[in-house]
Amino acid sequence: MRTKTLLIAVAALALTIATSQAQAVYSQNVVGYVQLGLTNGYNFIANQLDLTGTGTNNTLLSCFGTNMPNNTKAFAFVNGGWLGATYNASQAKWVGSATNYVNAALNPGGGVMVQIPATPPTNVTVTFVGNVLQGAITNTVNAGYQVISTPFPLSGQCDTNFGYKPSKNDKIFTWNPSTQLYNSGSIYNGTRFTPSDPQLAVGQPVFLQASSNNVWGLKFNVNTN
Repeated sequence: MRTKTLLIAVAALALTIATSQAQAVYSQNVVGYVQLGLTNGYNFIANQLDLTGTGTNNTLLSCFGTNMPNNTKAFAFVNGGWLGATYNASQAKWVGSATNYVNAALNPGGGVMVQIPATPPTNVTVTFVGNVLQGAITNTVNAGYQVISTPFPLSGQCDTNFGYKPSKNDKIFTWNPSTQLYNSGSIYNGTRFTPSDPQLAVGQPVFLQASSNNVWGLKFNVNTN
């Protein structure tokens, strides 16, 4: 999956990252875009920008526009299963009873599985546009399986860079679009992830198997001077 990120601000930017469990505080003074190259088949992606700066108002149409191939499908992981919406190109809209679930999964901190039809063969570039959320944001982690991502357009490692403090036996899976399979999971042994702390690109969520309830807190600020 090819990724390109551009963040636009009115002055030079200084970035600071720290872990936090505080409530969300948002700022709308930095906007930009993230481009993700999608392949035929399944692509596991996260939108880490926000249309309105509230963190809650992204939709399939606002994120993907009206140029997706007909019958493209997007899935959200809800209550232990995948629920999907389908793009109808002739009507330029997404249809299906799960559309609202998928919309919610496109907010920063979530993630969706997008299936690009194999016929005709098509590579698609998706451009997410919006505000970079700032401040302290906490993702709730529930025991069991879930899709989760950092709510900020950053690359790095889950524990080392993104402030996820796992419980023992938590397991993280990333998706390989080339093999169309999940990569072998990284499990937390109480001290560290083995075989490694998962490295994530911008726009990349994880499939997390949590052993207990937890939180994933992260603080991100773009300071303009």
